[in-house]
Amino acid sequence: MLIFLYGPDDYRRAQKKKDIIAEFTKKRGSLGLREFDFENKEEIAPFEEFAANQSIFDSAKLAVVSNAFEMEAKQLSKLLKPFVDRKDITIFLSEHDEPVKAISFLVEEPVFSQKFENLDEATLAAFAVAEAKKMGFALDFSAAQVLAAAHQGNTWALMTDLQKIGSLPTSSKVVAKKDLDEFNLEAAPNYWALITGLKSADSRMRLLALEKMLALNDPPAKIFNILASQWQEKIPQIAEFDFAVKSGKLEYEEAVLDLVLG
Repeated sequence: MLIFLYGPDDYRRAQKKKDIIAEFTKKRGSLGLREFDFENKEEIAPFEEFAANQSIFDSAKLAVVSNAFEMEAKQLSKLLKPFVDRKDITIFLSEHDEPVKAISFLVEEPVFSQKFENLDEATLAAFAVAEAKKMGFALDFSAAQVLAAAHQGNTWALMTDLQKIGSLPTSSKVVAKKDLDEFNLEAAPNYWALITGLKSADSRMRLLALEKMLALNDPPAKIFNILASQWQEKIPQIAEFDFAVKSGKLEYEEAVLDLVLG
């Protein structure tokens, strides 16, 4: 069996991963659980050995794989496809990006797949209210809307602020919009306006937009991939940078900066 989680909302993906592992260990214990990081090619052989070996003590096994997309897609497909119909072992993968064509079976039945998109402001505000309740305090919806506008889908940053807010000295434990003043929160810049700024003819505007976008803690890889889909006149240059990154000659940070300066 294969479980594949993907999408840009890293926080909710990470929480789902924790839930899946916790459910497995609750039912089976930790004896049949192993974690593998495919960024290290030396991890592949132990993964294959773990998957192949049968044990009278392990009626079911869970292999948690990170950085699977560091492998060449065809090699990864060959490695994973035999497990699609296996019942004795579950292979769990969680990735930020969508799978390329060679491994598109990861989002097709019978693989269990789930996509975690960034939440829009209204949904993120509702999410904040629900998470605050789990932390033991009530968050007024107007306050939740301020947080959602400030973080623009960044659930990691939102959760960090909720943890801080939970310690506020409010007598009723209901946090209102006025209670957020000490955090000096401002609405985040409009994301797609920043993308437009990155493509400006004015290099100063491009650098300013990049600075604001990096301040949102977006991974450079995400910025690069968005530009690749939006900046049509730069496609040849983007293709060269993409090849350089994937061949290890360039980092995404350098590629984005070169695009913006070029």
